Amino acid sequence: MEKMRSILYALKSLILDSKYLAVPNHSQHGYSAAIVFFLVLFLMAFAVQSQEQFPWPVEPFHQNHEITGTFCEFRDTGSSDHFHNGTDIPKADGQPVYPVKDGTIVSMYTVGSNAYVRVNDIAYVHIKPNASLSVGDRVIAGQTILGTIYPGLGHVHFTYGYVGSEKNAMLPNQGFTPLEDPWPPIIRYVHFYINNSLQKFPTPRVSGAVDIVVKVDEQNGPPSSLVSRRNNGIYKIGYKIFTKDTSTVIYAPSPDGLRFKFDTKPSNAYVHNVFFDQLSSTTSHVYILTNRLESDDYWNTTELDSGKYVVMVFAEDTRGNADTLYVQVEVTGEDALPPAQPTMRFARSLAQGMQIAWYPVGDSDLKGYRYYFSWDLENWNLHTNEGELTAEKTDTTFNVQFTKPVFSRMSAVDKAYPPNESEFSDVYGAMPSPDNQRVLIVDGFDRTQSSGSWHQPAHWFAALHGQALAANGFGFDCAANEAVLDGSVNLNEYDAVIWLLGDESTTDETFSAAEQQLVKAYLEAGGRLFVSGSEIAWDLDQDNTSSASTAEDEEFLHNYLKADYVADDSKIYQVTGLSGTIFEGLELSYGQQPYAEDYPDAIKAYGGSQAALQYKGTSLIAAVQYEGTFGSGTVPGKLVYLAFPFETIDTEQQRNALMQRVLNFFFDLNDLQESRPHVAEQFVVAQNYPNPFNSSTNIQVVLPRSGHIQVAIYDLEGRLIRLLKSGHLNQGRHIFHWNGANEKGEAVASGLYVYRITFAGKALSRKMLLVK
Repeated sequence: MEKMRSILYALKSLILDSKYLAVPNHSQHGYSAAIVFFLVLFLMAFAVQSQEQFPWPVEPFHQNHEITGTFCEFRDTGSSDHFHNGTDIPKADGQPVYPVKDGTIVSMYTVGSNAYVRVNDIAYVHIKPNASLSVGDRVIAGQTILGTIYPGLGHVHFTYGYVGSEKNAMLPNQGFTPLEDPWPPIIRYVHFYINNSLQKFPTPRVSGAVDIVVKVDEQNGPPSSLVSRRNNGIYKIGYKIFTKDTSTVIYAPSPDGLRFKFDTKPSNAYVHNVFFDQLSSTTSHVYILTNRLESDDYWNTTELDSGKYVVMVFAEDTRGNADTLYVQVEVTGEDALPPAQPTMRFARSLAQGMQIAWYPVGDSDLKGYRYYFSWDLENWNLHTNEGELTAEKTDTTFNVQFTKPVFSRMSAVDKAYPPNESEFSDVYGAMPSPDNQRVLIVDGFDRTQSSGSWHQPAHWFAALHGQALAANGFGFDCAANEAVLDGSVNLNEYDAVIWLLGDESTTDETFSAAEQQLVKAYLEAGGRLFVSGSEIAWDLDQDNTSSASTAEDEEFLHNYLKADYVADDSKIYQVTGLSGTIFEGLELSYGQQPYAEDYPDAIKAYGGSQAALQYKGTSLIAAVQYEGTFGSGTVPGKLVYLAFPFETIDTEQQRNALMQRVLNFFFDLNDLQESRPHVAEQFVVAQNYPNPFNSSTNIQVVLPRSGHIQVAIYDLEGRLIRLLKSGHLNQGRHIFHWNGANEKGEAVASGLYVYRITFAGKALSRKMLLVK
């Protein structure tokens, strides 16, 4: 208030000085007094308003409430990126919303999820307005119901201030009271980039013009609360550059290192000066600390001597809770930039070993590549370096036989001395199938620099799927979705395909139009597809107006993924298997590691599918299963669609259990729970698959021990059509393929046939139907 008194005194002095007033001298004093009087009233009202406090807009009004979105955090929803112009308060759909102070309704919008009611300088958004209210009505704080939380949104968006002059409603002397927040923000990382680029320094060894990029999570709830309460934007953030021993500050933005402070909302034109666009999203707030609000800027390391320094970053919330992180950096005048990160194409097992392929890196100073392998995803070994994997190479083959999964990753190195090594590629793996059953894992998760929860440059999610397959006795190959698109890998060569999408969507499509065509053809030919991801239905369904889906996208979702979109966020992180489905009796948790899954889709069965998993304690569906024909196909195929990412299932044991259910469904192993080679105890013959079939089918057998086996096919009159096997086989699971031909290689006619398996003096038979 002392500052306000000083301003008023200065204004009074200014007005009373006659040289500033174009009025006669004899009336000057009267005019001045009047002007000062009104200015005083105006400024006092302004001061009171700028520091006003009010209760919450939801019950109970005078108790603290949770917050899922803070003022001026990053938003990438809608048509353009922008600063969040208010505060999000999570409450159940349908809960009433009240004004926080008396006033008059000055505007309303009643259509869709962005409906709102504005009372003077406060807007209450994402509510269904009270039908009995209209513009001009007088409303009473804590009494008049303005509306109810809009269905499916689960929060009210509270905007304090008129459009273009929004204010922070979370300050100690301004906004909500009481507001209790004892939880400090967490600085997740500090990275260094070449100014105004996506080129990251892989280590804290920097040169030239440098951007300091920082991810911060403001914690508006305890560690046990939902992720949406713990990944908000910060109030204050800044940095300082110190000498190596931190005794001297070399540089700090004014004042005292503070770079950004959000009391009022800046123009949205500056949002990309504040936030690093490629790493920021609604749930991930990454700041470019070296920029100014209104312009690009950088840390000019050329002004410093080569050597080691310390970058200190600090962040503070509106309650004074703070976090500080010190990062030692080395400034050098030499080339400190590595080549681009390689992109894996595929890893696949061959009869003679394993083949690894990658897409070329285009750096002019590229020297070559390095290949690393691991058996356990923790301990990595350099196997081949740039001396052999030179710049022009894009694949390599290892003539080594192996019986367990081998995981692989690549890096690129340049010609500098010592060479700069790139970030590692994604981790892929391969394992030969003990029975020639081929399963392909397609890595469709490209999202690292757009909205979503995972923002590391590489991931190992395909390998987690591979581990679950191996635990169930299945081999596998891995491929990037780009390899499927460019024809490097053919889906139709595999008996089953596992397509992982993580939390892909928004910037990166889940299934592109070209990918949809390939998946359609695979399923129409009787393929088996297991797909998982949290934003698939959201991305493909036109019912969601926030995505850019087409009619073709929705048709693919409905008729090939056999699901319909219900909601963007189930808000539940436990699922249970439904009775009579492949997941019956299964319970598991997900959504914490390796990244926080904050928007799991809710879906419903469509086109003949069956709901298989349910979000615990709700009627919302988390997975569907389907068996039958797809599109114009005549050969039955199978599908399992999981509406959250498989890799975020909490434990390896739970991942293995869910994968076992999927494999049992795909390969008719429901009666063969003990059919893996190391646990087989009895002679079992499964129903062939597919059945009926029109070109080829598979016959699966489990042997409890090694011995002589005969696999023969007969017509219904008992005539031998084809002898598929007569000889010795080891204990375990075996698959035999029949292409519908007789011993002469001639195609046989449509009809019923019998396959008879003889082992250890016992013969088992089943019927199958060939349809042409």
